[in-house]
Amino acid sequence: MKRALALTVLALSCILSVSPTWSQPKLLDQAKGDSAEEPSTQILSDSLTHNDATKTTRFTGNVVMTRGLLTLTSDQLDIKEDDEGFQYGTATTEGNKRVYIRQEKPENFEVLIGLGERAEYDGKEETFDLIKRARLVRYICGKPFDNVSGERIRYFQKTDTYVAIGGPTSENPQGRVRSVAQPRSRIDAAIEECKKMQAKGIPIPEAPVLN
Repeated sequence: MKRALALTVLALSCILSVSPTWSQPKLLDQAKGDSAEEPSTQILSDSLTHNDATKTTRFTGNVVMTRGLLTLTSDQLDIKEDDEGFQYGTATTEGNKRVYIRQEKPENFEVLIGLGERAEYDGKEETFDLIKRARLVRYICGKPFDNVSGERIRYFQKTDTYVAIGGPTSENPQGRVRSVAQPRSRIDAAIEECKKMQAKGIPIPEAPVLN
């Protein structure tokens, strides 16, 4: 089954704003068991270079990609499509910055934020890698719950699970993996708290912007 690139805030001021039209195949909505169209993808950048023969596109300069409730920002984004229609993406930054990814899941008042000097997406396997000074934080109702960091983190979209690996580019002492997780009871309590706030019309707390 074909899957387009799914990597995630505000549209930055660009010398050239780019909104290419990608071929968006349908995906199987596993939760509902029926077909649903994937959301459109918009990419803003200072410049764009496309090679139709190799099915590759490079976006450079203040890159902001939005796709549904997912946003990615980087200095450069390379996208390649294989013969089956699967897409693969590599996002990078310059200097001491990190690629920033934000995925919102409003049904659980959840925001997932990922950071890394480099980010790679495999559209066929539906995996996403954060590489060098990698960090993944899950917020619920604006509060941090899961927090993992290391040299590399691989996130599996199909199962909503992840694997972290330590190494010399980890931001932790001795290149170790560091993780903090909260009990399920606290997560459920945070979701209930947000439901009550929503019912009363109280604004839901926002997850902070990490760097």
